[in-house]
Amino acid sequence: MELYKGKNWNIIFGDWCQEFVGYCIIGNDKESLSELTKEAWEELGILEKELERVCKKVFGATMFNFACLMNNAYRDNEKPLVHFHFIPRYKEEINIFNKKYKDKHFGYNMWKWALNEKERQKDIFTEEERLKIFEMMKSEFNKDIK
Repeated sequence: MELYKGKNWNIIFGDWCQEFVGYCIIGNDKESLSELTKEAWEELGILEKELERVCKKVFGATMFNFACLMNNAYRDNEKPLVHFHFIPRYKEEINIFNKKYKDKHFGYNMWKWALNEKERQKDIFTEEERLKIFEMMKSEFNKDIK
């Protein structure tokens, strides 16, 4: 689901998974970081700052992981596209939709345990609840970012 579309970047809400409430991907059509213009870097900074503001205000996020890995495209012989993972992190347990959400590995690499079924962070939300999380973010997101 698209949260934002600008000149250089679009923000896709991670509706397939909200194991970290507010998780999004910020992407564009370039194949390499070295292809990004000064304008693209500036817009990226503005978007990252706005996502932080939204997730702090709406969900009470503590801090954020921001990662550009691009490994899978090369591993899977696909065209690489520059994208960043925006991952809100939560020191304190939050209550959303009458569910207790706990960032199980706060303070650690967000994917360290991702492949371990027992240890990984679980997505506790239904499809309907994920849509509501998206709508909460969309209604707060500043659409006039320049």
